[in-house]
Amino acid sequence: MKVKVSVGRAGPKGQGLFASAPIPPRTVVATYRGSARWIWDIPEKQWPYTFQVGYDRYVLPSRKSRGRYVNHSCEPNCVVSGRSIVTQKQVARGEELTFDYSSDVDWAGFRMKCACSSPRCRKVVRAYRFLPKRLKMRYGANVADYIRRKYRTGQRK
Repeated sequence: MKVKVSVGRAGPKGQGLFASAPIPPRTVVATYRGSARWIWDIPEKQWPYTFQVGYDRYVLPSRKSRGRYVNHSCEPNCVVSGRSIVTQKQVARGEELTFDYSSDVDWAGFRMKCACSSPRCRKVVRAYRFLPKRLKMRYGANVADYIRRKYRTGQRK
């Protein structure tokens, strides 16, 4: 199934990815392709577009990649599955596609001012390790693979 999406203005977040037609649950809307690189090998101005795939490894999507435009929300309509962003519920035409950046970042120093403006906005987006337990339980396995492996094996946070 070809997913119909478009890039458009997302208010204070800049550009975002929007559904051009209704999208059913469990549909892949973006995938982060490319080789994993050490974060320090990626120009700092590009860091907001990266997707963390390992302790110190990140994928920088190309400018044409859908993944480059999926914004954060504290009440997302998508989740992480491997290197893909997948809808977790029916998404209406015109709705912005979002996921919780905390579900793919576990770098302790990560802090980002949130611009999602959802009623449950956390105001600051931080690493997975700092999420409230209720959110970790809600996301379950829908986090980056390396986070799922790390916390399932009981490694130190």
